[in-house]
Formats: sequence, structure tokens, C-alpha cells
Amino acid sequence: MFVLRRVLTGRARVASTRAGLECRPLEEAELLAFAADPRLELGEQWIREACARGSLCLGALAHGELLGYTWLAFGDTPYAEGLWVGLDDRLRYSYKSFVRPECRGERIIQALHALADSPELRRDRHFTVDFVDADNHASLAALERSGSSRIGFAVYARGFGSLFALRSPGLRRAGISLYEPSGGALDALSPQLSDAELSSELVEGG
Repeated sequence: MFVLRRVLTGRARVASTRAGLECRPLEEAELLAFAADPRLELGEQWIREACARGSLCLGALAHGELLGYTWLAFGDTPYAEGLWVGLDDRLRYSYKSFVRPECRGERIIQALHALADSPELRRDRHFTVDFVDADNHASLAALERSGSSRIGFAVYARGFGSLFALRSPGLRRAGISLYEPSGGALDALSPQLSDAELSSELVEGG
């Protein structure tokens, strides 16, 4: 997966084309009510745990209907089962973004990113980072249109009862780590591999 970073100055550059869209932070009680709709891919336990960690959900609404959302993390956050992303105190992590299929193409996520750039939602962070699957070309393009740039890669896999993870040098320099809560840091990387070499290997291998 690619990792992208953007400086938190001003606002994201691309606005939504959806008329009448309201974007705002959502309270935990609101999110739990929306969780009743399985199409939104929000589970009650997941919401409670995310809110307990201090994550913030920004929602895009129209006529009381939740059309899309994105989550903001200001500290270490689970990425996959048994795998957490560690962040230094300069970083904010945008994750679990969703838009209803019938609303895609209306730049709703970009409107949420613009809201997330508001000074009151930065909490003294200087950069926002996103993790995107290498084959998710639409999300990569949308983030790059809004001013994000690729800073490196992360790869993880399970095998023989263990979890293995790898990050490129760019992630290490940016203050991003991968770890297993019960076992500490997972990633190790040969110093002679640069981000460019990893990019070539990832593209050729894909």
C-alpha cells in the first residue's frame, strides 16, 4: 500500500460538486444511530472503540441521510487485525473513508478533507497521512488532486502463525511505524533499499 502525506495549511483544494451538502463532525450517539444501516459499513463496537481512542468522524449529510464519512486519528490506530499504525505527534491519520456507491464521483470525500483542514480540527498536527492500496487508483488520484504526495510504502502479510510487516525509508523518516500491540515493532528494512527501488519492485510485482 502507498502512504501519502499533505501539509496541513489552508484547505484541501478540490470542493464537492454536490449541492446542499452539509459536512460536520459527528457525535458518537449519531454514529451509533447510523450504524443501524448495514450499507454504511459501521459497526457499533467499532464506533465505540474508535471514539474511545480519540478518533473523530466527519460526516457528509443531505436531508438527514449520511452520504459519506471519513475518520481522523490523532494517535496510534489499528490498521488490520493485529497490526497497528504508530504516529509521531506531528501527524494526523485519515482512515476508513466511505461514500455511498450512488454518490461516488461527486467529490464528497474531497469536501470532507476540506473540512478536516479547518484549524480547529488539526489539534496542532502539521501533516495528514493516508494509507491507500496500490491498486486503488481512484483514491490515489483523488488524494493527489487535493495536494497529497506519496512518501513511501508499507507491506504486511501473515504466515506460519506470525505477522510480518515492512515499511520503506520514507515512512520511517516521516515518523510512521507498524507494530503488533502484544509484540512491539514488526518492520525491518535493508538500508540499501530506497523508496524508488521499492516503488519499482511493487509495480513490477503487481
